[in-house]
Amino acid sequence: MIKISNGIKKGFKLKVPAGGHVRPKTSKIRKMIFDIIQNVDDYDILDLFAGCGSLGIESLSMGAKFATFVDKSPISIKYIKENLNKCSFENNSEVINKSFSEVTRQLIKKNKKYNLIFIDPPYDYFDDKSLNGIIRTALKLVINKGIIICEHPMEEEINLEVTSYRVKKYKDKFITFCVK
Repeated sequence: MIKISNGIKKGFKLKVPAGGHVRPKTSKIRKMIFDIIQNVDDYDILDLFAGCGSLGIESLSMGAKFATFVDKSPISIKYIKENLNKCSFENNSEVINKSFSEVTRQLIKKNKKYNLIFIDPPYDYFDDKSLNGIIRTALKLVINKGIIICEHPMEEEINLEVTSYRVKKYKDKFITFCVK
């Protein structure tokens, strides 16, 4: 179990699938992320590879308007729904059980836009997709001046047209923040 660190649901415990099925963000990483972005009031959030939904749920707790959670694992979908229900956020959210490529194609086609996109794929996902490729896709879904946050296993320079980006190292992982 992990606890929500900020907002109206601070202290609520979220269920996490057992057996290493997901890599939930520790409270230190979530604190670092939200200290950097600071304000999510009235944001539309897209949480890709959502796992147990901790980043999107933390955003809703901090005042985000709506969160869309995407994961292809039925186990993750079950836990996300349970956690949203426990926090009474089911009316401020949508849960989609599809792959990254399938759902992003559909959302781009519908011209959906988000203020903030979290991307936290399994590290083996980077074997056939570079960080730049993943962020290139997300840029089509984020509003102007919107933020994309991606966790990845190794440092990679961003070679895309973004307003700014920064990389934070945390132990053996990197978190890249991009502003469109």
